Amino acid sequence: MIRALVPAAALVVATAAFAEGLDLATIDADKNGAVSMEELKAAMPDVTEDAFKAADKDASGDLNAEELATVGM
Repeated sequence: MIRALVPAAALVVATAAFAEGLDLATIDADKNGAVSMEELKAAMPDVTEDAFKAADKDASGDLNAEELATVGM
């Protein structure tokens, strides 16, 4: 039962931020088309650097829309 709850909990955490309207256009303060750790932290104060790095699949130091959708998953 615990194995079933872990993915469900991750989905709730990830979708909660986006339910509040936090998408790339909203979070991208400098409008460069990507979200920096600082921009994400302003929108999601509890996000960790580890979560950011895990989402940054191309290791660019910024998150594109696809990567942003995976934060917290």
